[in-house]
Amino acid sequence: MRSATAAAALVWAAALPVQAAVFFENLPTGLVISDQTESHHGVGGPIIADDFVSAFSGQITRVEWWGSEAADSHWELAFHTDDPTLHQPNIDSAFQGAMVKYGAAGDLLATGVADVPGDPGIFHYTVDLPFSLGVTAGTEYWFTVANFTGGWHWANALAGPTVGSENFGAHQSTGVGPCQDGGPHCGPWTDLNTDFAFRINGIPEPTTLLLVGLGLGAIVLSRKGRSVDGDASELSPDNA
Repeated sequence: MRSATAAAALVWAAALPVQAAVFFENLPTGLVISDQTESHHGVGGPIIADDFVSAFSGQITRVEWWGSEAADSHWELAFHTDDPTLHQPNIDSAFQGAMVKYGAAGDLLATGVADVPGDPGIFHYTVDLPFSLGVTAGTEYWFTVANFTGGWHWANALAGPTVGSENFGAHQSTGVGPCQDGGPHCGPWTDLNTDFAFRINGIPEPTTLLLVGLGLGAIVLSRKGRSVDGDASELSPDNA
């Protein structure tokens, strides 16, 4: 009976349509205009990177973030792996400094929408990535977003994410590191001891859905086991 229930859970999970899911989310709490919240694409930055741990393995397809009203609709987004020693954005490439960049050529556009209740000064931005990026659940990554014009400020976030997790404060770079293209992604990075608001969306791998199915199957089996044990106790000689 238990094997049949587990098999049914596997069949259920395998039959699920592959749909987009939130991999990570940390929502905005307020906007502070200061040198430590500005993120600007260009030589010397400054740019900000914030860490995240995805709840799913799969392909990132859409990114959202919150901040001040931007003077420019052009953006640069980038992802770094984690430096396991310094726990800051890793310099994955001597040329770019980042694992992957989007929009460095000025082809990534987003216009903010003031949709945060009670705070009309915070704008919500959304971008569908031109190509997806694979991430692994439980692995530390760093996300950066920067406007092409100075004066854009990233909104601060809740004390902890509502989806996924994070382990470190955001970092900022003024771009004096050894990047060959003169960009700021090679650091050095300074810990800001705060977090910023963004959401990572994507398509989970089918194996992740199978794990969900197995988890539900385990819950069903556990409940059935307790039910059977209870019936046996009621019919035992001691209770006769």
